[in-house]
Amino acid sequence: MVTLTLLSSPFAFGQIPRAAKPAAKTSTITTKKLEKEKPYTRWSLKAGGNISVIYLARNIKEKNNEPGYCGGLTYEVNNFVRVSCLYTRFKPINIEPTWLDIKANTYESNMELLARFPNQKTLLYPFVGLSFNTYTGFFTGESDYLNLREYYPINSIVKNEWIGLNFGTGIEHTFGIFGLFLDYRMRVGRQEKAFNIMDVCYTGGVKVRFPYGKIAKRLSPASSRQRFMWF
Repeated sequence: MVTLTLLSSPFAFGQIPRAAKPAAKTSTITTKKLEKEKPYTRWSLKAGGNISVIYLARNIKEKNNEPGYCGGLTYEVNNFVRVSCLYTRFKPINIEPTWLDIKANTYESNMELLARFPNQKTLLYPFVGLSFNTYTGFFTGESDYLNLREYYPINSIVKNEWIGLNFGTGIEHTFGIFGLFLDYRMRVGRQEKAFNIMDVCYTGGVKVRFPYGKIAKRLSPASSRQRFMWF
């Protein structure tokens, strides 16, 4: 009689092979990419030259464009607004025979509205602002067509200080760290109890953007997201 010994069989109860559990997948931690740091700060330095009709109401010269030089700073508040400060010093001139040895200086601050071209390197910036202007010269009183003797003594040094309202527009193109700019402005002010266009000026020059460096990184917030946002 044939007997089946189930216990000796490999398929006996309790010995059925079980499929091995797959090894648990190790979760890999993906590090977030740090935000790309901007190559330049919001600050820029600008310098150049200008041609101006100094004190338009008094400058009766046939060739009345006078040269000068300027320098200043700009700060980009955001992609659409920029604030600029500019100092201008004009070459001493004579408006003969009425005025001699005229020295003029201008300190101004403007708010610029930025309109960028598709290439993101060229922009237009209409602007408006205020200026503090100084004008010093020797008044001879000769050929006084404007009848300024009512305000100033003859053969005396006259110094005027007046606040002007600036209007203008400019164009700018950048080449990496450097850029070129050209703008036109006129200044409106009050002198001798009347409001006049006191100055018409063309300015052009070079702009230098400040790259991020050790100082900028130290002054910026520690947070990676807010890093360099204000600088």
